[in-house]
Amino acid sequence: MAGLPSLAVAQDAAANPSDTLDAVVVTGFKQSYANAVRAKKNAVEITDGISSDGLGRFPDLNVGEALQRIPGVQINREAEGRDATINLRGMPGEYARTTLNGQSFAGPALLRDNQGSPLGAFNSDIFSAFVIAKSPMANTVSGGLSGNVDMQIASALSRKDGGFLKASYEHNTLGDLNAPAATVGYNKHLTDDLAVFGTIAYKKENFRRDTIRLNNYNYLTAAMTGLSPTQFNSTYGQYFSPTTCALSATSYCRSLSQALEMSPDTAAAYVTSDTGSKGKNGVWANTAIRQYTRMNVGKVWSGSAGVEWKPNDNTKIGLIGFSTDRNLPDTVQYFMINYVAPSTTPGAGTVIAPTGSPLQINDGRYLYEGYTFNNINALSSTRRYSQHQKSDGLIGNIDWSNDDWRFAGALTLSSGSNASVETEVDVNNYTRAGGNGVSGAITTGLDDIGGFKYTTSPTPQNSIGGAANGVTWTWGGANDPTSFYNNGTSANSTNAISIEGSESYAKNDLNSAAFDVERFVSLGPIKSIQAGVRLEREKYVSKGYRVFGYGAKLANITPGMMITAPFVKDFMGGSVDGYSRNWQVLDIHQFLDAIQPVAVYPGGGLSPTGFNIQYADSSYYDKNFTNQNDINQFYIQAKYDTQIFGHGVRGNFGGRYEDTDNTITVLDRKTPPTDSIGSPNDFATDQYKNKYHFFLPSAIFVADVTDDLVLRGAYYKTYVRPHPRQYSPATKINPAQILNTSLSSGSVSVYDVSVEIGNNKLRPYMAESFDLSLEWYNRPNGLISLAYFRKDITGRIASTSDPALLCPSDGSSWGFGALSWDGTYCNATSLSSASKQVHVNAGGAYNLDSKTTVEGVEFNIQQNLDFLPGFWKNFGGSFNYAYTTSKSPAIAPFPGISKHNVNVIGYYETPKYGVRMVYNYRSDYPLNANGTYTGGARSVKPRGQLDLSASYNVNDQLTLSLDAYNLTNAVRFEYENDHRVSRWVDFDGRTYTLTARATF
Repeated sequence: MAGLPSLAVAQDAAANPSDTLDAVVVTGFKQSYANAVRAKKNAVEITDGISSDGLGRFPDLNVGEALQRIPGVQINREAEGRDATINLRGMPGEYARTTLNGQSFAGPALLRDNQGSPLGAFNSDIFSAFVIAKSPMANTVSGGLSGNVDMQIASALSRKDGGFLKASYEHNTLGDLNAPAATVGYNKHLTDDLAVFGTIAYKKENFRRDTIRLNNYNYLTAAMTGLSPTQFNSTYGQYFSPTTCALSATSYCRSLSQALEMSPDTAAAYVTSDTGSKGKNGVWANTAIRQYTRMNVGKVWSGSAGVEWKPNDNTKIGLIGFSTDRNLPDTVQYFMINYVAPSTTPGAGTVIAPTGSPLQINDGRYLYEGYTFNNINALSSTRRYSQHQKSDGLIGNIDWSNDDWRFAGALTLSSGSNASVETEVDVNNYTRAGGNGVSGAITTGLDDIGGFKYTTSPTPQNSIGGAANGVTWTWGGANDPTSFYNNGTSANSTNAISIEGSESYAKNDLNSAAFDVERFVSLGPIKSIQAGVRLEREKYVSKGYRVFGYGAKLANITPGMMITAPFVKDFMGGSVDGYSRNWQVLDIHQFLDAIQPVAVYPGGGLSPTGFNIQYADSSYYDKNFTNQNDINQFYIQAKYDTQIFGHGVRGNFGGRYEDTDNTITVLDRKTPPTDSIGSPNDFATDQYKNKYHFFLPSAIFVADVTDDLVLRGAYYKTYVRPHPRQYSPATKINPAQILNTSLSSGSVSVYDVSVEIGNNKLRPYMAESFDLSLEWYNRPNGLISLAYFRKDITGRIASTSDPALLCPSDGSSWGFGALSWDGTYCNATSLSSASKQVHVNAGGAYNLDSKTTVEGVEFNIQQNLDFLPGFWKNFGGSFNYAYTTSKSPAIAPFPGISKHNVNVIGYYETPKYGVRMVYNYRSDYPLNANGTYTGGARSVKPRGQLDLSASYNVNDQLTLSLDAYNLTNAVRFEYENDHRVSRWVDFDGRTYTLTARATF
């Protein structure tokens, strides 16, 4: 059944001198790279891969870090917690299919779209190799639009007898944190035809990430600066348009009337000849500052085991089991979140005073690097953020063959789950009339985070009081359910505590049965005809909640639960000196233990963490559903091998037919909530059914131009089903009219209503792909290759809130009557008047009508220098470069693609010791906006990282190794349009791992 070449088999073959490519391959880096070259040359498909280094390990921090050494693979460092998700050929992780020994299986269930499989959930020690199949053929498991990532566990009979024991110790320089790990494995041939193996691996996770986030940039307003209209125009009017701006998603034009928060007619009285003289895009400053640390604490248990029996020369029967459990229950996020909260009422909001002179950035805006502030909203947020990822299953297979026939069957039973549970407690000294006493200054540093400077006073910025010192906390009520105030109401209080959280759970069961048959024939160039059937059922069960703190026992809290952030002395590892040390956080475990159990809100219920569920929040109706796919798959392909003008040409052609019955059982809100809490009685269960089928042709040729020069070409179609959480089957309407203060003026009040459009008819997105690869195997275990690929993607799923698309003239089904689009807003005409406007804000996901094209070139050179004399023969290395571009509709740009990706690898290895250096570089790439957590759309600056691996063979049974990661201490830097508009800087520090491995 395996549709992918096996690097694991290549690795075992390397142990047999008769199978080597006329070269002595020592155990270590050189063997690993030689195995990859051998597998690539022998494969029909266009593939790349890596195998264990012969020491029973991948000398990388995790699977994702190892895979990024392959041309066309990029690791997503924005994925926190070392989830190790990857992009393949520039496309988001969900476009790739992850398989195990060529079979589909249930990995940890994905919790959101655009998220690849969290490869960090698996300990790499249980695997033998990883193969990237870039041109999947008709007999390959479908679903990999960008390709298939096959994780391989070598079969029992292919393994050598013996065992190994590995112990390692990881040290992370950031926070001076340590984590042990251990693996033990054993392989045994009970007879020549019966073998078993088993591997179990444990790893503690104990690491930290520090981040500075500059979430929002806003244009200055009179309210924000505390200036009168005349003063504001005199000071800043030169940067604002004197006339009304036509707003659009791509324009930053801002008018003086917007900055004064007046109607255009009223603001006209303040316009002078200087207004707009320097620009019309406004003058801007950062208005939301976050210092953030995430502590990742937990453990990973992974294991694999198998048995294989060869009852006769024609038959093999095997069973492989696997399991992984990555549990990080004690992961905690610590935030200091301060933001500018201006008010049109003098003295009631934050007032800032910019410092220095503004500079013009490349999108036309003018930007202040820093300012002083008073009455800023000062918040400490501490969040218990437990993560739990699991996957386990069994893969059984049987193979029988003779000179004429080959039969194969495979059965997969697997299950995966994922939980991300955030419980958030915010302590807020909030902006209020008369001031909150918090003042300070901020300098962003522009594109140099080393220039970041941030101070606040007084110290402490945040504190809490309890019953012991006379503070009584009062719940905010049904329309303010997450909040508690220290003096009865928000208006009378000076501090607030907010208790809320997001809980997301998913379970995925995948079972499949597959059977194929191959008939060996002599029909001219046709050498065999192969056909197969696969029946698969995948059931995704989602649960999710937004919770609030009603009934919490706040009388039990004490001031001592709030402490100075324990990491404040070495925040950002010394790369930033000017950060605020006036940072307080909660002992979150002590706090949550004190306030629970909570009382149940009348008519409601509790989440798995024991907090009340907020049914009015979209998390409830969006994340509680079941999505099941019943899939029938059939394929047929012919393999050919012939001579053309004296050159060997081989390959295959065929097609795959798949039909899918998709059943979605989901909540639909039948009754609008009467408050911000809602009720489970507001919902009913609906079921939606979709059915679709596709024929997917494919063809590949491999031409042996010479004995050492191979030309490959491939054409194929494939598709990806929508991620279950991309569906929102039922339209959700929030009819509440919410005043929009930023658009309202003295004469006209503007209100917003919202609609989330249902999309129960989402279709899979398809790709028609072309690949071409030229490979020169210039010497044993050496390779120089150049590959080109192009993928034309149709039906890509995108989210939009563009009123040009989502403003039907008849909005009566939404309950708002006739709608009209004025070029900027979707207006509910029947609800509006001369003094009132009602805007309908609709959003939803849909299949794009326009095509997206992704194409690129991948160059790879891999050589060892064993033909040289003396110590030079011990050198070797690899260089690969990938160039990737995309063309997509302007309404839905394709995120995550770096044009340039480079790996430079050099090693020196003898039978006694070896050293490897790896430098990886990835050029800048865009990201999607993602709500208030990250602010608007942003991009990532280029980043390079240097890693080192060294090993020493003490004797034939004992090997010591040292691995060092991120020796360059590289940071990850996000920006908005211009590098000087810094948004997000992640610092991970360096990591060192010392390992001892013994064989027996």
